[in-house]
Amino acid sequence: MVQTETPRTGRKTGRATRRPTETSYWLISRIADARMEVHTLYHDGEETLPVFSHAEEAEMFLRLGQAGDEWRVTEIRAGGLISVLYGPCACVKEVALDPLPEMVARGTVGLVTFARDRFMDHLASARRRSRSSGPDRARSS
Repeated sequence: MVQTETPRTGRKTGRATRRPTETSYWLISRIADARMEVHTLYHDGEETLPVFSHAEEAEMFLRLGQAGDEWRVTEIRAGGLISVLYGPCACVKEVALDPLPEMVARGTVGLVTFARDRFMDHLASARRRSRSSGPDRARSS
């Protein structure tokens, strides 16, 4: 709760502070054999997970790329993305952030790739920052 003073009356009012929302990411996925399957691509012989920061970018990639009709854009939060990287995409070596289909075709997707572990460290630290700035931590009198 943050206490503020109203200019006209000088009375203190309390209002709850909002916890920053956790960032959303988007993946391209499908359901196959009753399990979620995540679309990956190959860069320098390594399996790479394309991750998108906006739904529109993922939809464009899907529309312009070579994926079939069964693939869909799926929203995911940082914690879920970490789970995907430990679970169905444990073999992924890199993450491509907001790749374009032509980058994949031209072999330039490496310009937007990060090592899997480095990307997961980034996700984990972003989650910690989001939690530490929650309402319990941001009190003032």
